[in-house]
Amino acid sequence: MLKFWYEMRRRHVLRIAGIYFAVGWLLIEIMVSVLPEFDAPTWIAKTFIFVIVLMFPIALILAWAFEITPDGIKLASELDKLSSDPDKLPSAVPDYLIVLGLALVLVLGIYGYQTRNEAATTVTDAPATVSQAIPSVAILPFVDLGENGSNQYLGNGLAEEILNALADWDGLRIASRTSSFAVQNKNMDIQEIGERLGVKQILEGSLRRQGSRLKVTAHLTDVKTGFHSWSESYDREFEDIFEIEESLARAIVVALQGPLAVADNETVIKYQTANVDAYNLLLKGRYYFQSPTQENFGLALAAFQEAIELDPNYWTAHGYLAFSLGYASIYSDYASQVIQSATSTELALRHDPENVPANVIKGFMSEDIDQAYTYYNIALGQRGDRDLSIYVYVNAYLYPQQRQEEGRNLLLRGLKDDPSSLIISQSLAMTESRAGNYEQALDIIARAGDTDGSNFLVSSVQVDVYYRSRDIDRLRQAAEQSIEKIGIQNGFILQYLLQAHVLSGELERAKEILDDMLTIRERGGFMSATVVGMSLASLGRIDEAALWFVRAHRERDYWLRWHLKSATEDIPSLGEHPTIKILLVTMGLDDTSIAARIDQGR
Repeated sequence: MLKFWYEMRRRHVLRIAGIYFAVGWLLIEIMVSVLPEFDAPTWIAKTFIFVIVLMFPIALILAWAFEITPDGIKLASELDKLSSDPDKLPSAVPDYLIVLGLALVLVLGIYGYQTRNEAATTVTDAPATVSQAIPSVAILPFVDLGENGSNQYLGNGLAEEILNALADWDGLRIASRTSSFAVQNKNMDIQEIGERLGVKQILEGSLRRQGSRLKVTAHLTDVKTGFHSWSESYDREFEDIFEIEESLARAIVVALQGPLAVADNETVIKYQTANVDAYNLLLKGRYYFQSPTQENFGLALAAFQEAIELDPNYWTAHGYLAFSLGYASIYSDYASQVIQSATSTELALRHDPENVPANVIKGFMSEDIDQAYTYYNIALGQRGDRDLSIYVYVNAYLYPQQRQEEGRNLLLRGLKDDPSSLIISQSLAMTESRAGNYEQALDIIARAGDTDGSNFLVSSVQVDVYYRSRDIDRLRQAAEQSIEKIGIQNGFILQYLLQAHVLSGELERAKEILDDMLTIRERGGFMSATVVGMSLASLGRIDEAALWFVRAHRERDYWLRWHLKSATEDIPSLGEHPTIKILLVTMGLDDTSIAARIDQGR
């Protein structure tokens, strides 16, 4: 061992090791300190450190095998033959100084590491500072460059799939779908978008579908410089859409985290179907569902149903079908759809317990309000992006318990992420109307949709505001305008027209409207039992109203949980009715149950 030690000294191996270690550590410290100032990706520093460590044993081998002489680099073995005394040590510093020097470098290195580690621990109390070191990106909808824009659903869907996949990828911070999509078609430059979304990179792109071909162009832009840090184009068969999306997602991860971030056999996007046509229908249905009108709900339902026919094991499609069936109860008879909705929900959750739309609608369908809370919480807790309409459902859980402030804060959070969301705006505006903030309610809904009676959600807020503010003329006008343009729907707007006649003393006309409601029910048409109960209560027929509310509960009417509690506040005699008291206890909406739930933090 002693001979080996002297041989390493004679060949300058120890000297080279010490110099390499000291210089290498110095370079690493410089890289770690300087690169963040230039917003350089973290993979650059990691790659540099990896190369330095990898070259260390190579440097030692070269130091053992070669000598640097005035005549150039020579093999050490050749010099031994030429040397008169090959065992003679070269002039060098004593052994103890070499050991001491290496120990000093090691101690300083450990101290520097611990100091930096402690500093990193300290700044964990400042999330905004930490997040700056994490690569961040916003993924905007891909723009359809086709002649009629009929494939914009593909542009949105492609962006959503990549976004949801990267949201689950460790070491990346992804702006939410709603925040990213909200800047679409806004007159904002890259720097403004980056500042608004709090990201350093923006992914934009376009697509054009011609027959069976799909051309996609994408580029990643640095917010600070405005220059492209990566760009790529794909021109393939539409059947290759999965490969296009996977290639895009992988390229973004590599651009942000470096070439070692994704293994060759690793996939970034996890698909639940291999059927391209079923996937295409899912994207189309999701696109329609996110633009809530009666026509679009019908188109969404048809798309999800067809997707399931093509692939019965497509659990994401099952979840969205159940979600759509539930929300479509605004426009149609939920009782007639509940079996199909429940079936799709159970199938989705059995194979995908974290399925967001399925958990939301499971909570929606739950007769037990505590069980509803459990499913809503599962959906809210998902790391991936989610449709913010879940906030509307959670608010429908909070509002009947007289927890309006909690619901308002939740909806405001959702509206901040997606200012143009009609569903969230309608729910928030209705909450403001019930709180007596009439002008604010009208202002919120006017910014979200047309106020000409052509949109049910907008009209529902208008009539509620005019009813509560006792503006009878505008109440009658808004109700009649809505019924003329979109029909009586589930009877909700018609019930407000009845209220207008009650308030103006036209009781006979109000009774005629009630008779029309009952006739529709008798003939097999859809008329919400909750609406009938509210109409009867307005006319003072409390006993009959109570029975209709019980029927609504049996039919699992969407409107009952939302309206029953407020109806008992508007009409005190209704709240005092024994049947209603029992019904409120059954639904978990009695004062005792609500107080216990609040105490438990549920």
